[in-house]
Amino acid sequence: MGILLAGSGEADRNTVKKVQGSADWQGDILLTGFEGTSAELLVKKAVYKSLILPNDKVLDAQILFAEIGRRSYRYVFSFGQKPVIRDKVYLETVARNRDGMIRTDFAYGKLQDALKAEDLEVRISDNAGTSFCNALYWNALACIRDQALETKMIFVHIPFCKNMTEMDSFFDKVLKAVENCCRVAVSEAAIGDLYRRI
Repeated sequence: MGILLAGSGEADRNTVKKVQGSADWQGDILLTGFEGTSAELLVKKAVYKSLILPNDKVLDAQILFAEIGRRSYRYVFSFGQKPVIRDKVYLETVARNRDGMIRTDFAYGKLQDALKAEDLEVRISDNAGTSFCNALYWNALACIRDQALETKMIFVHIPFCKNMTEMDSFFDKVLKAVENCCRVAVSEAAIGDLYRRI
């Protein structure tokens, strides 16, 4: 991909190329999945830092908060399994509880594009469910908001293993899309920083 920065010097162009090709940003990604689910199997295949959560609404949030507190993650991708869907990915945009709703500020359109580029069917959803998935999403988004963290979080629903035509291929495509989404976001942030310096 060629990038032209009007008025930028060779050093700036080299900085952008270095960021685009660097794997340093991969340490800024955290993946979570629930124990005993297809999400656990997906997360275990990732090269990124991952957490397997024990399906306990209170403990899940505590484990995630502790990890986010240890390191300033740029992106958190939380995965859960959704019944009835087959070979599809649902990007959850909203967490709800009786007090209201919190909308993610994750640029989920970029993830949607990256998933579609891997020939995956994607749905944008505003219903993360009523159980563990939604509880984790609500608690984590509230923590990120209340502590004014720069972390961007998205909750992603995938099918049960039995509802994937080819599980390994499905997982590989999802993880490649996560990487490509983050690579694009990091490159755009680096370019934005360079433009602000010009």
